Order: sequence, then C-alpha cells, then structure tokens
Amino acid sequence: MDQPLSGRKILVTRAKSQAQQFAFQLKEAGAIPVIAPVLSIKSRSTIENKGILQRLHEFTWLFFTSANGVKFFFKQLESEKISMARIHSLHVAAIGKKTATMLQSYGVNPNFFPSIFEGKKMIKEFLQHYPNPKRILLVCGNIARDEIPNELACRNVAYQRIIVYETIINEASKQTLRQVINQDVCDAFTFTSPSSIESFELLTNGLKENLSKIKEAKLCVCIGTTTEQKALEKGFKQVRVPSQFTTEGMIEELIHYFK
Repeated sequence: MDQPLSGRKILVTRAKSQAQQFAFQLKEAGAIPVIAPVLSIKSRSTIENKGILQRLHEFTWLFFTSANGVKFFFKQLESEKISMARIHSLHVAAIGKKTATMLQSYGVNPNFFPSIFEGKKMIKEFLQHYPNPKRILLVCGNIARDEIPNELACRNVAYQRIIVYETIINEASKQTLRQVINQDVCDAFTFTSPSSIESFELLTNGLKENLSKIKEAKLCVCIGTTTEQKALEKGFKQVRVPSQFTTEGMIEELIHYFK
C-alpha cells in the first residue's frame, strides 16, 4: 500500500469530534497524526432557538455552513419534536461537501451547492440561480464569520440567524501543544478554520522564540483561503491551501509538498 506521508508527524487541531476521521485519513497515507484539538464544540439550545424552530414556516430557505451546524440543528429539532416534514417543505443550501454529506445522512438533499466554498462567492452564485429567495434561516455557530450575512444584507436579502452550537477553546490540549512546540515534534501543522489558529495562538502563548522558528520553517496547511489569511497574519511563512477546501484536499497538499 502506497504511503506517501510515511513517518511524517502532522499536527491535527480539529475539534475532537472531527479529529479522529482526519487522523484516520492521515494514517492511511502513512503519516503519524499528533492530535491536539484546540477547540471544543457543544450544543447551544436557547428559548430564542426554540421560538425560531416553531416558526420554520416563515422561512423559504435553510442555509447550512458547516457539518456541525447540521448536526446540532437536527438534534434541536428532535428535542423540540418538530416533524421532518417541516424541513422537507423548505429549500436547503449547503456551503461545502462535508455539510452536504451530513445533510444527506438526515435524509435531506441540498437544493443548492456552490461550485466554490467561499461565503461571498456562494451568495453571488446562489442569487444567480435563485434571484428571489424570500426569507433565509442561516444556521451557524457562535463564532461564524460575518461574510455570508454581510453579503445577504448588502443584497437586501431577508435573513435571520439561529446559533445552534458554541465553539470554545480546549484548554485540555495546552500541554500537548507546548510539547509539540518546545520539542519541535511535528513536520507540518494543519488548521481548518481561522478560530482554530486563534485558539492555537492563545494555547501556545509564552513560547514566542520556539514558535517563531516553527512558523518560519514548518509547513502550515489550511483548509481554505480565509484560514490561510489568518495563518499569514499570525506569522506562518510556509502556508499552503488545497484547490478543494476539504480535509482530503489538505492531505493531497501534504503529499505534494513532501514528495
């Protein structure tokens, strides 16, 4: 079996619920994943959310921008005993492949799936296909970027947010990360969101000298261009982004770099 990343130690910073799958993919390529989830994700169920879910008939579209958003949205639907028939009466948009796959696991096939997984471009493409979307319910987390809502507002599209999960810093990974930095353990660093880079910075605070050397020399693979911008802003010099903004694309980028 071809293992192009044989022996390469790759830091995985994804939340625990998503890190295992990425680690498995890395192992299949021969890599040694070093798992240090910098974020922790939990459901956010509020009275406001319950009210919105009872008023789904007021919306025409559901917008999902992450697999986590899908998972926690449907958990709250189940908790509120809301029929899936309500969902099947709406149009659904998914911003990425993993989001679409998660929707399909709940029996929902997205009506819209963008060719490019970036918020601003997604809205432009969406409105070309659906110029009068009426009212959108934007399903997101507490630290979701403002790119999509800002673009909807600029184009005078009515929308409302429902925040179904919270992302917080995972202090439990601090010791592992400090060991990774101080002992220069990893060959490459991977990040799947700007917030993962922000959390990485906070958890490695105080390791400036060693961290600066790593940022100068070590490969940093980011899932998309927004994450790439944050990595460059924080001082990573060897930053790469896959053509497809997925973990599979990230692994392909790692393989290409280490050939």
